[in-house]
Amino acid sequence: MTVHSKSAYPQVEYDAQFFDSIDEVDAKKWNSALNDKNIYLSIPYLRALETGLKTYNFKYIIFYDQAKDPIGICYCQIIKITSADIDTAALVQRMGGMLPQNIIKRIDLRILICGNAFASGENGFWFKDDVKTQNAIELVNKAIEEIHNAEKKRGNKISITMIKEFWPASFEAISYLKEKGCLEINIDVNMVLTLKEEWTQFDDYLDAMNSKFRTKAKQVLQKSSRIEIRKFTEETILIHLQEIDEMYNTIVDKANFSFGRLNATTLLLVKKALGDDFYFNGYFMNNKLIGFSTATHFDNVLDGNFIGLDYNFNQEFAMYQRMLYDFVEHALQVKAKYVRIGRTAEEIKSGIGALPVEMKFYAKHRNKIKNALLKPFVNKLEPSNFELRKPFKSEYYR
Repeated sequence: MTVHSKSAYPQVEYDAQFFDSIDEVDAKKWNSALNDKNIYLSIPYLRALETGLKTYNFKYIIFYDQAKDPIGICYCQIIKITSADIDTAALVQRMGGMLPQNIIKRIDLRILICGNAFASGENGFWFKDDVKTQNAIELVNKAIEEIHNAEKKRGNKISITMIKEFWPASFEAISYLKEKGCLEINIDVNMVLTLKEEWTQFDDYLDAMNSKFRTKAKQVLQKSSRIEIRKFTEETILIHLQEIDEMYNTIVDKANFSFGRLNATTLLLVKKALGDDFYFNGYFMNNKLIGFSTATHFDNVLDGNFIGLDYNFNQEFAMYQRMLYDFVEHALQVKAKYVRIGRTAEEIKSGIGALPVEMKFYAKHRNKIKNALLKPFVNKLEPSNFELRKPFKSEYYR
């Protein structure tokens, strides 16, 4: 594919090279464009996902300038979504009853996601600094169209494309996609805790809280004190694969919607790929695994990814809250500045000091008529309301 760019580089052509497997990709060229900037676009991580998720299709793109030098990369997943993946009643209620439940129950779609179905944030593409953001988005959009046309010729029609999901700093540039027929969707906020530079250990974090929330935190730590917490290695993950699968699926089943479903084998492969950068804790009671949590460390961020719980133990031992505090403690140990703990349970997460950050993604139904019909429904979608707690002393929020 050759793309003519009109924005950043007039009269310059860009080429794009497409691959169906990460093992087909020229690692030197991919890494040249990525320059170690995003762990979720690293070849070892992508290979772990591709190896573990056999029912997914993957697409990888390298973009080149006129001199044939790599200037950007892009990653897409093609997944199948049915009504089994969606809490249809919750979706109908969220949309004010505008979309009949009997329609949602018949959902059977192939969805192309530019980005990572299992990690929040801008993980779908990366370009070198001298490529303007709007120009990069133009290239990505054209590459997605190329994939769509190729899949259609093979008889593998894609119903919806999504480009997910963007932080506020990118809102202005990424809104260009609306000109390309995409619908802008405000999804639930991402809860992000900013760690102060002077917090070098967990006690510093607790000391920054007001007395009410410091007492609550200590109560959680006391209630969970009987739980044994083990740092999982590849060997211990392998031993507990079945329990990890069961607890992970319990959490996903409770969600209103999931872009996709992982499995314990994939988590094991990610651990092998990322090593110490993939934090994996197991929570035990009387030598029985009753919970686990994972997070990815990169740059100055600890990105909370997945948890699993045996809910029979959650309330008595405050397991979920303990996992959140453990994220904070680990982030301090690795000297991260931010703890991203994702959507859902916003009120509880705000209780550990996380604040909401607005996020957006863009979607387009490949059928123009259906895309137009979807617009009023999408406009009804709004982030969930919740009571924001502020656990720190007033000076933190200045």
